[in-house]
Amino acid sequence: MLTKKSIRFVNVSLFLLSLLCFITSVIAAEGSLAVGGSSIIERVTESPSPVLTPQELQWLADNQPIRVGVDGFFPPYSFVDDRGQMVGLAVDTLNLMGKKLGVSFVIDEEHRWPNIVNNLNDANIDAILTMVNTPQRAEQYHFTTPIIYKSLVVITQKSLFSVHNRGDLADKTVALVRDYHYSEKIVTEFPSVTPYYVDTMRESLEAVQAGQADAAISFLAAANYLQFKYSLADLKVAAFYEKNSANESIAVRQDLPILLSIMQKGIDSITLEERKAINEAWGANIELPKDYQELIEFASIAGILILLLVIWIVQTRRHNRALLVANKQTANANHELKRIQDNLQDIVLERTLQLTNSENRYRGLVESLEDEYIFYQHDTEGFVYYVSPSVTHILGHTISGFGDYYYKFLTDNPKNAQISGYIQRILAGEHLPPFEMEMFDIHGKVHIFDVLERPMYDADGKCIGCEGIAHDVTSQKQQQDKLYQLSHFDELTGLANRYYFKLLLDQEIARCKQNQQPLALLFLDLTRFKVINDNFGHSAGDYILKQAATRITSSLKGQYTVSRFGGDKFCISLINTTAEKANLIAVELVNNFKHHFEFLEQTIVLGCRVGISVYPEDGLDAEAILSQADSALFEAKKTPFCVAFCNKEQAIFNKKRLEIEQSLRLALAASTLQNPQLFMVYQPLIELPDCQLAGFEALVRWQHPDLGVIPPDEFIPIAEDTGLIFELSRWVLSNVCQQLVIWHKQGFDFSRVSVNLSGLDLMNIMLAEELLAIIAEHGAQPSWFKFEITETALMAIPSQSIDILQKLRLADVHVAIDDFGTGYSSLAYLKSLPATNLKIDRSFISNLVDSAEDQAVVKAVISMAHSLGKLVTAEGVELQEQVDFLIEHDCDIAQGYYFSRPITASEVYKRFIYDTEFALN
Repeated sequence: MLTKKSIRFVNVSLFLLSLLCFITSVIAAEGSLAVGGSSIIERVTESPSPVLTPQELQWLADNQPIRVGVDGFFPPYSFVDDRGQMVGLAVDTLNLMGKKLGVSFVIDEEHRWPNIVNNLNDANIDAILTMVNTPQRAEQYHFTTPIIYKSLVVITQKSLFSVHNRGDLADKTVALVRDYHYSEKIVTEFPSVTPYYVDTMRESLEAVQAGQADAAISFLAAANYLQFKYSLADLKVAAFYEKNSANESIAVRQDLPILLSIMQKGIDSITLEERKAINEAWGANIELPKDYQELIEFASIAGILILLLVIWIVQTRRHNRALLVANKQTANANHELKRIQDNLQDIVLERTLQLTNSENRYRGLVESLEDEYIFYQHDTEGFVYYVSPSVTHILGHTISGFGDYYYKFLTDNPKNAQISGYIQRILAGEHLPPFEMEMFDIHGKVHIFDVLERPMYDADGKCIGCEGIAHDVTSQKQQQDKLYQLSHFDELTGLANRYYFKLLLDQEIARCKQNQQPLALLFLDLTRFKVINDNFGHSAGDYILKQAATRITSSLKGQYTVSRFGGDKFCISLINTTAEKANLIAVELVNNFKHHFEFLEQTIVLGCRVGISVYPEDGLDAEAILSQADSALFEAKKTPFCVAFCNKEQAIFNKKRLEIEQSLRLALAASTLQNPQLFMVYQPLIELPDCQLAGFEALVRWQHPDLGVIPPDEFIPIAEDTGLIFELSRWVLSNVCQQLVIWHKQGFDFSRVSVNLSGLDLMNIMLAEELLAIIAEHGAQPSWFKFEITETALMAIPSQSIDILQKLRLADVHVAIDDFGTGYSSLAYLKSLPATNLKIDRSFISNLVDSAEDQAVVKAVISMAHSLGKLVTAEGVELQEQVDFLIEHDCDIAQGYYFSRPITASEVYKRFIYDTEFALN
């Protein structure tokens, strides 16, 4: 019979053995959970087909396809393969979900992580395929249960033995992927770490292989995949960083909880076998390195248990029967341990088979890279005894035909002469970055390769040669050369462009400064070139520009640089050239351009003008002497010799002109109704003969904080020359719209307000649509406006002008022809112009009282306009006698200082808001 003490001993012993087995199973389970891409999937081995509610089915019918953002640089979970397709473990999982749910998932074209997150935040996509669920992110998005289980590991070179656990990362340089969840956490945990940021995990591993970083933090499955794919043979998994700590779920937009429910049902419907199949297809079921910390903990626990057992055995020696039971239990435990050992051998065999399969997949991957990569091995003498089949696709050589010394296939490029030195250094054990190699294919065509080589060793550690990978970058190099050509040279003439010329000019100035030499700069433009473009077309203009470039370069000798600076302007820099010599060269260029050009049997006569500046007298850098040469060119236009040096007065004028241009850009950006530099004034238009208010003309004014009042006739031509006139015109219209809306709300009947348009505005065929859009945008009405366009501008492109004005008239906008009588419009065009008003230019009104000729013109314009059904406005009215003449001859409207100067909106309010009848005073 067993005593109570014996029974108690047996029970405790059984409990301790059970506890030991439980701890062993837990550690084994943790090991399997920490595998890079595999996981112990949820409890069920097989789930039923997903059943969607009617609401979910209706939502899918209204919202398919579902837009999903996928990280394209996260192999083997998700990445863009060589064919440009998005593939990976997570992508296969998504596709399986779509098949089970009957849902169409569309993968977004954006594959970089920060941009994917921005797209989800902006609702451009519905979900992100994989994202770590953190408390902060849980406030922004919905998350499914995890679909990927990952462990972070520390990757180092095989020769590095100083990293055994995560604590050894202190004071190391660690490669981290930008914007990934764990990167900021690592830097926070280890302040002494020097982060080496890269864009992809591949780059982090390459940084370690190249010695740019001591270690990289990566996901185990991703590191394993990238090592095989890119032949990163010198790397190893040194330690765990975190086990099973970066599990990733599907992140869904916060406003789509119903999509979260659908996604979760899709995940729940995937069986254990299906998940294992996906993991194995991507090599994610891999074995982790030993975690010695866990072994130490296990050994400690086991030691304690054994100590407790020994104590109990000493205390219970007197109880023989209980001891027999304990021995039997021990025998059973030994039997169980033997069974575990047998299972362990089976696991080892299984892992060995997996490794063999991985090696076969790796070799298959290597053999399949036919278009860009060549893998090879050569001995210490350079004899190539292995080359991948891709050599046939890239260079045309057969595998057997390539078995020779590599240098027999090289071109005579000087870069190739350095290759033997690189190989000797690699054979000596030095890790070199990729080097460039040029090689002929069987047709004699040159291919450029980026080559990465590493030494090979036999079982005794002796170097027996090198293995390498050669990446064909020929097309990329050609594209880079083309981009360089386009960014540095003018496509039409082949000369240096403005950007490149300035770089070269700064370098030449520095060289002249060092050698104490002068430098002359010639700024040349062609005369009458616009006439050639207008009359013969742009093909003739292009031909002339190419011929001009040839004529310039053929006239020069010695060391020079020629640039097409833009349009019909050319710049020439002449090193070690004095002002006197530069003047002779400029005169010779002018004489050469006096000879005519031939184009399609047409004789074209041009000319040129040259402005000259000299270093160091006119400036110490490229910008300074270019500005001075531009000023000199302006002076050259005034002289019969067509050659001039920089004039100080002109330079001052140009400087002020540049200051006005720059200030105008700032004024357009800063001016508002509340805080203007630019502001609007309004000059009343007076209906004759009863002197009633007929509207206003809106005029822009500029109060510069430093230069004071800048007249419109000074800054508007600058705006037209620089292209700012388009922005200024729309700024004026926008401000007038805002003011008219205010007046309208105040009940003020302002009739119509005239707004001036530049002749350059008419070059925009969409002008009418843009003006009407601005009016609508500010809540104004087209019937409140009248646009004024000069007669000269209309006649520049009459057909297009008529089309634009007709669109404005159809929208109930009035049109006035400004400065009428100063241009050369024909009656044929005048009668077809959809204008409502003609404005007689002030030059005919100023001498109206004393000049019979001006009186005749005014009477003729009024008579002709009335016969065409148009109103007439006289501008510049300043005298009572002028008013009397205009009333006598039935002029419709007048404006001028006699009635009122242009006044601000606040003054308009004071004078007209309560009484729209204008009283003369």
